[in-house]
Amino acid sequence: VGGRRTSLKSSSSSSYRGNASAHRRAQALKSSQSRRRDALAYARSVVTGCGKDNGAHASTVHADAAASAMNAHGVVDEARDGALVDVSTQATTSSSLPSSSGLTMPEWMWDDVPHDLSTKWYVRSRPRGARCLVVASKGKTITRSSRDGRTTATFQSALPGGSARTMRGRGSDCFCILDCVYAEDEKARKDDHHHGGVRAGKYYVLDVMAWNGAAMYDCDAEFRFFWAHTRLTQECEACERPDVAKGREFSFAMLPWYDADTNGVRAAYAEDIGVERDGLLFYHKEAAYDVGVTPLVLLWRDAVTSRFFAHDEGASAVLARVGVNNESSPHIVSLAKSADGAFFITGDEPPLVIAACDATPCASSKVVAHTVSLAPGRVGRFLARGFDVDVSSGVVRSADIAYLGPKPNATMAAADLLSKILFNARAKTAVSLDIQRILTGASQCAADELIDADADDMMM
Repeated sequence: VGGRRTSLKSSSSSSYRGNASAHRRAQALKSSQSRRRDALAYARSVVTGCGKDNGAHASTVHADAAASAMNAHGVVDEARDGALVDVSTQATTSSSLPSSSGLTMPEWMWDDVPHDLSTKWYVRSRPRGARCLVVASKGKTITRSSRDGRTTATFQSALPGGSARTMRGRGSDCFCILDCVYAEDEKARKDDHHHGGVRAGKYYVLDVMAWNGAAMYDCDAEFRFFWAHTRLTQECEACERPDVAKGREFSFAMLPWYDADTNGVRAAYAEDIGVERDGLLFYHKEAAYDVGVTPLVLLWRDAVTSRFFAHDEGASAVLARVGVNNESSPHIVSLAKSADGAFFITGDEPPLVIAACDATPCASSKVVAHTVSLAPGRVGRFLARGFDVDVSSGVVRSADIAYLGPKPNATMAAADLLSKILFNARAKTAVSLDIQRILTGASQCAADELIDADADDMMM
């Protein structure tokens, strides 16, 4: 493992049925539907966590923070050879939210189209921006970063409980919890200079986990999306233009969503949402809101939906610092070191071994610190040149990676998912999952449903 040039291989097993991804989705859905939890108690713990001061700067949202952050969050153990290996992080953030950022983290749709795509899934555009947890409570609105759960902004909003104005006549248990992306449009920023300096940024709502004190973590996506759209557009003024005098420092927008049939996928693929996009998100209609990594939310992108497809932002600068200049299409990945110091692992739950530490070379002689100096639980950057993958099981047989150095200020929360690694690896080849395969999968699903319906009619 490591130090050996291999390639990312395709396989006939990358069909719409019967592979590892499909099995994970089925298991996740079963678990999501059978689990019983005190959703209201959890929601209150999120609100309480956001009410604490974690020392992070929280007065404004910085425009330069609007870079997408869709990494996996914390992991606790790793199954290897039947044994559990503790890979918990050594560095923790005080007063952090339950389960790190408190957000669901999608897997990447790198090889497999769900067999029930057109009947059981939604699709919507993903804005490019800063993913965040938005909590409105006790007369103020607080946002937390998806990277580490730290506070990134505190302001007044028109969400129930989000400003002194919206708290009037409401009880102390009035709060909202939203899953959002904060994004700024350059044209809007310039236009707003002529409107009294009103902030041009907007919070694009992906999901709602609590509204006006009612927890919806255990509600399915079909209900949550409908509820969010209805409440945001009809019950409050959160979607109206910012007006500080009325307690609206920022506005919110509910992104459109579609059934993931061929028409819906085409609509989402071609739409203009008013800001730069960074791919498409697919949501299983029957899934509850699961905090952490889930295969019931999938992320996909191509050159049409994202300018970062097949391109690692900042890769050139990272490589230049260590004197690596001969990579035409570099692929940089982030991996954590296991607690025993023996392996580099992903951010999946449970994490997966990618390479042995002692078999992983440095990318160049200019890499200041060797892999042994990376502390267990910390995250490093690696130049990835190839993977040999068993698509049917999702197992990496071997990987050709080279160490580039530690990732600044990164703990296990910043380790890449295996699906992200493989998606980006395939994006640099001719075998990536393209829009036509997704449309074919949606069409096949519709055809299968029609056949099943005809069979049922014949039996009646």
